[in-house]
Amino acid sequence: MSCRPLLAAAFVAGLAVSAATPARELPPPVGAPRPFALPAKAEFRLDNGLAVTLVPFGTVPKTTILVTLRTGNAADGTHNGLADLVASLMKEGAGERDGSAIARSAAEMGGALEVTAGADQMSVSLDVLAERAGEAIALAADVLRRPRLPPAELGRLKTDMTRQVAIARSQPQTRAGEAFGRLLFGDSVYGRGLPSPAEIAAISIDDVRHFVSAEFGAQRAHVYIAGRFDRAAIERALHAAFDDWPAGAAPRATDVSASRARVVRLIDRPGATQSTILLGLPVPTPASPGFINLSLANALLGGSLLSRLDQNLREDKGYTYGASSHITPRDGVATWSLATDVNAPQTVAALGEIFRELERLRHEAPTPEELKLIQNYRAGTFVLGASSRAGLLAQLAFLDQQRLPADWLTHYVDHVYAVKPAEVRAAAEAALDPAAMTLVVVGDLAKFRAELIALDALKGAEFLDTPKEQAKP
Repeated sequence: MSCRPLLAAAFVAGLAVSAATPARELPPPVGAPRPFALPAKAEFRLDNGLAVTLVPFGTVPKTTILVTLRTGNAADGTHNGLADLVASLMKEGAGERDGSAIARSAAEMGGALEVTAGADQMSVSLDVLAERAGEAIALAADVLRRPRLPPAELGRLKTDMTRQVAIARSQPQTRAGEAFGRLLFGDSVYGRGLPSPAEIAAISIDDVRHFVSAEFGAQRAHVYIAGRFDRAAIERALHAAFDDWPAGAAPRATDVSASRARVVRLIDRPGATQSTILLGLPVPTPASPGFINLSLANALLGGSLLSRLDQNLREDKGYTYGASSHITPRDGVATWSLATDVNAPQTVAALGEIFRELERLRHEAPTPEELKLIQNYRAGTFVLGASSRAGLLAQLAFLDQQRLPADWLTHYVDHVYAVKPAEVRAAAEAALDPAAMTLVVVGDLAKFRAELIALDALKGAEFLDTPKEQAKP
């Protein structure tokens, strides 16, 4: 449980000591929030279409390099998990270096090389000493352009992936997430879930090689560099490393829609002492008007340390160690979701409180004081997130992935503080409709199934994995 109330009580008590105790000096008042200032950046493209963003940043003599590729699991086709195996194999050798030499070279530069794969994007990143930035660019280019993809390592990596998937699937949160994704997105890339052992076993080295040859190319790549560097030297390194990289295929857009069906999926986990709850629906993307209003509504409800759901379910009721809500933007679609693990006997009571808090936010504007706390939180976490080299590059990559205007980051803090309480309520009313939400509950159904089906907030919902006579209350 949180110790914040205890700390606050101790502070108040400290002010009420006897008159003999010297008065304590109060902390200075919080100053006016500072606007976010995006460092001046240079942007250009090589002749082959590769995009480059350079951001002089900070005083520490280090440079962070992030290369993103507009591809990922969306290109897996019939081989679920292929992009993840490609990312793992890329670190096992490139150009004249084997896997050990890649790791050693990155370490000698003062960092480590990472390769990741997601639904719509793959990335290669390095954080190195500033004087080694040119070498780091060459290493990243090798990994992207000349990966060895050694067949001898594929079996080991497939075994590792199979084990990791099995571990993940043993967790109720994973089971809930996969069911939630399937209900919202069907068989699309966002609804596919983790690969099965059979799907992993079926991936061949030819599948890996074909993925790289078909999906990698300069048109789909963006190089972001932030930190201390000599711009002329960096540009020379970029031209030397990438000028002759073929353009490859143009980026593809992921055309995916999401369901707004009122569906409840129940997954039995006999003997479980806790229930996992996952609730959500599709919502407008960051490029939509009013998205910042919605992001503040989310932060107020469950997306911050000050959220109403945390206060209600954790602090007041003791049903859970925490509840959190998130907006997850993808390519052309976004979802809002709320997740919590609650004590099994309080499963239905917790859901009742969640729906009550949703309705309260949709019908009552927050007070200006409550909204100001959330605005301070959102503005502060945004500025903090962009205060490191990696954080800043992540923000810039997000801007490009979501096709947001160049000044979106610059004016973000101002826009946050411009939102009015009534606009937060209106955003919640428009986007967070309980009647359009999908709900997944994983737990010991014998302990709460009948009570859950009878919950007023779920009347009219379609229940899955329940006895037929109880399917439609």
